[in-house]
Amino acid sequence: MNIQDMNLADWTAVLLAPVTVTGAVVAALAWRTSAGVRRDQADAEQKRRHREMRPELHLALDMKWPPEAGLLVVKLMGPRDVERYDRIRVEVRDDGKNRQPRHDVTAEQIRLQVWGPFRLRPGTDGADHDGRAAEQDDQAVTDSWLFTVERTTPPAWYSGGDSAWRSDYADEPLRFRIEVGLGDQSWVEMQEVPQPQRSAYEDGGLTVV
Repeated sequence: MNIQDMNLADWTAVLLAPVTVTGAVVAALAWRTSAGVRRDQADAEQKRRHREMRPELHLALDMKWPPEAGLLVVKLMGPRDVERYDRIRVEVRDDGKNRQPRHDVTAEQIRLQVWGPFRLRPGTDGADHDGRAAEQDDQAVTDSWLFTVERTTPPAWYSGGDSAWRSDYADEPLRFRIEVGLGDQSWVEMQEVPQPQRSAYEDGGLTVV
C-alpha cells in the first residue's frame, strides 16, 4: 500500500500495532508467571504432604535368645492419616571407622564385613546372605516388622579373635538405616539402638528406643 493512499483507519491500525504487540507480550509474561506460581504452590503442597506422611517408628531390641541372638522390632506408630506402608528396608550401618585396605585385605573384604555388635541373620526375615540388609513387605500402622539379629564374628585377619572382637563392641549401639516406602515415595531414618545390659538377659533383655 502506498503511503499516500492510507486513510485514517489505516493510520490508526499502524499506530495501535505496537500497543497490541506489547499487550500480547504482557499477557504471555503474566501467564508464565501464573503458571510458575501454580507449580511452586503444587511443589510446596507436595513437600508438606510428604512431611505429614513421614512414618513414626519405634525400635526395640528383644534378646529372645541371649546372648547370641534376638529380634529387632520396628513398630509403625503413625501417622494417623496413613493406614499402611508398602515396604521397609533395614540396613545395618558400620561403626563409622575409616578402614583402609592393605596388602592382605581388600576393599571388598572390608565392605562385606559388618563392623558392629550385631548383624541381620542371613536368609532370615528377608535378610541378604551377608546379613547387611533386609527387606519386607507392607504393614499397617500399629503393627511391627520383625528382624532376627545375631552377633557378628570377626574377619579372619582381625587380631585378638572372638573375645577381643566382642570386647571392642561390648558397649557399642546397633546402628541402622531404615527406609519405608509408600507408592513412589520413601522416607529414610538413621537410628541407633543400645545393647541391653548383660544383667537384663534373664528377663529377655528388652531395649526400646
